[in-house]
Amino acid sequence: MHYLGIDWADEKHDVCLLAGDGRVLSRLSITHDLVGFQKLHDLLKSLDEVSINLERSDGLLVDWLSCQPWPIYITQPVAVHHRRPRRSKDDRGDAYLLAHLLRVGDPECRPLLTQGPIVVHLKQLTQAYDSVLREQRRLSNRLIYLLKQYYPAALKAFAVPHSAIMLAFLERFPIPQAARAASLAELSAFLKANNYPGVAKKAAVLYQRLQQLTPQASVQAGLVEHIRVLLPLLKSLFRSRADLEKQIEQVFASHPEAAWWKSLPGLNGPLTAARLLAWIGDNRDRFPSAQVLQAVAGTAPVTRRSGKQIQVEFRVACCHELRKAMDDMARQSVKHSGWAAAYVDEQRARGRHAARAYRALANRWLSIIWKLWKTRSAYNEQVHVQNRSRQGQPEPAKAA
Repeated sequence: MHYLGIDWADEKHDVCLLAGDGRVLSRLSITHDLVGFQKLHDLLKSLDEVSINLERSDGLLVDWLSCQPWPIYITQPVAVHHRRPRRSKDDRGDAYLLAHLLRVGDPECRPLLTQGPIVVHLKQLTQAYDSVLREQRRLSNRLIYLLKQYYPAALKAFAVPHSAIMLAFLERFPIPQAARAASLAELSAFLKANNYPGVAKKAAVLYQRLQQLTPQASVQAGLVEHIRVLLPLLKSLFRSRADLEKQIEQVFASHPEAAWWKSLPGLNGPLTAARLLAWIGDNRDRFPSAQVLQAVAGTAPVTRRSGKQIQVEFRVACCHELRKAMDDMARQSVKHSGWAAAYVDEQRARGRHAARAYRALANRWLSIIWKLWKTRSAYNEQVHVQNRSRQGQPEPAKAA
């Protein structure tokens, strides 16, 4: 048996090949291209058995290795750091260490578990969607800041600053003087041209708000130009977000387990269900227990024991995307599940704040989801209520 360690870098990768008795058989560097990958293939093709250990589970090299017949293992960088014999870091030394950890059977060397192509596609789309949301939020905050400097009336015109109607309004009326000079008929025509619902009522309200006297900036030209820079960026992000939502819904619907995910309370909409499918996946070997899934999702706390002291702390290191998706599910599930609403009420009655109560509910939901996910069973609200009754939990009222 042979063991190969690969230390990942941006443009090249250091490789170390060990024999079963620990002897170093080869050391080399390969470039991050097809030439380098072929060089690695030439090294390994003559070996009967070889296992490969890396520090990351994605990227072109991992994709290429996944298509080869060799088993692949992943050791997290933090585990490599703690097993490094000295504080200094060396790429060649890390390549050797990765191969050595695999040879001695270190428990942190875990097999690479791949997901189906639909799940991978969905994960990429949700990552792009989250990136758009962050950028939209950042630019929207900048827009709000600028409007407060010279145009506070615009912030009262529409509820969402980065909405399509708000962006169109700022293009049509970029300064407060132009908005105040607009007649009721002009505002009605503007709303109608942008397909805004309830034109007659909204136009009258908008006209009254714009006519109210507000302080005016002595110089506003530079602020107006700044707004004009932001508008096309926000409009592009608005369109991208809508397009990504459609793509996520279509890709999610194409997965064979989409109906199963949407059957869970609080997952009626496609985005939350798609996020859970993307980050939990469809490989049943990924989470050996519900506790592992709860730790990865960050819903389970961290317990630290030292002597007589016990500390229960918020889990920081986790998959933040999965934690956010489970928080969304927990908050929506109380509207559709009687026991979930009762559980949150119990948590609140014990003096816990809302965020912690919903996190505890998400933790409970993950335990249920894991069992159903492993057995591919459908969720049944009545079965869970009966289980709670056998455990002495009160029967909840029906959800509205």
